[in-house]
Amino acid sequence: MRTWRAMDRAPQDGRWIIAIHRDDPDRRAVIRWDPEAAGDPRPWHVASCQHSYPADAFTDWMDFPDCPPGTEARPGERERGPMGDHDGDRSDRVPDPAG
Repeated sequence: MRTWRAMDRAPQDGRWIIAIHRDDPDRRAVIRWDPEAAGDPRPWHVASCQHSYPADAFTDWMDFPDCPPGTEARPGERERGPMGDHDGDRSDRVPDPAG
């Protein structure tokens, strides 16, 4: 069972997580910490746009749930990340919704 954890324990290695926004607890965001932006006043970057948030903008986080059985990538296939196709790099490029 997945549980929400305090943001002070959120990963800061560039992986995508799900977080609860401090000012709107009903709002969730797919975010990641940018480990290469040392001293950035807005280190949390959102997957769906180029917007970023300060370190204290979120209260809790969790990992993405596991994929349902039978949906795992097979050898040689590209992995699918939280926003679609993913080639394995951890750049801050945001997927283009237009395709």
